[in-house]
Amino acid sequence: MPFPDPDHYGRKRPPIFWWMLANVLAIAFAISAWIVCLNLFRDPTHPTSYKLMMKVGRIDPLESFTREKTNDRVKVPDPQKVQTPQQLEIQFQSYSNSDLEAINQELKRAYLTNFKKPKFLTYVTGEFRIIGVKALTEEDFLASGVVVKAQALVRPDAVADPIPYPVFIECLFPSQNATPGSFQVGNTLMLEKNRDCAAVLNVGTTEFEDRSALFLTLVPLAAVEYTPEEGESFKITPPRMANLEGSLPAFP
Repeated sequence: MPFPDPDHYGRKRPPIFWWMLANVLAIAFAISAWIVCLNLFRDPTHPTSYKLMMKVGRIDPLESFTREKTNDRVKVPDPQKVQTPQQLEIQFQSYSNSDLEAINQELKRAYLTNFKKPKFLTYVTGEFRIIGVKALTEEDFLASGVVVKAQALVRPDAVADPIPYPVFIECLFPSQNATPGSFQVGNTLMLEKNRDCAAVLNVGTTEFEDRSALFLTLVPLAAVEYTPEEGESFKITPPRMANLEGSLPAFP
């Protein structure tokens, strides 16, 4: 007895079956493509998404916030808070690692999108003693300039000398002409609200005297001529785009 031809059953299916199958496959493909595109263009904090969004113009280059011609004021995003080292420590000391991860995601997203939605935008003010300086390279989050590591200094009262405080920062100074020689270890780094607009970019911790201390990554938003305590002045200018494969903090 001969075996039946397998194609015999396929030929029996009506044309509407193949039409419906083609439509189902087309709809599935469209939904899959839509989901992929949505994910690619939704989160600029992902390196692949960020590069693609920059390439197709879905996100603007990093903005240089400059002075307004009318009143010589720096036009920068309005922060939600302006805080000192003590206030920052109080704010973040109770946060869990998952909380910090979520906040850092939002802080990075706000910076990459030029603070269209300045969620959690905080400017840092105060005195800091410089404990480290190094050049920024193409391997860093911002590819040119210098990064300064410093420890907070606080004054017990208005006339007292500043004393070290267990809060640490690293301040990224994006620039085309800044060098590590612009800052000297041991000197004071002054951060002022109206001049520097030093925004918190990343919140973490570091080991200090057998305990965990707050360690913040900052970036000045105002594209101004910066004059350090010693060394030559330089212009703060962000690169066209960030390198999301570079780690934060920049100092290990």
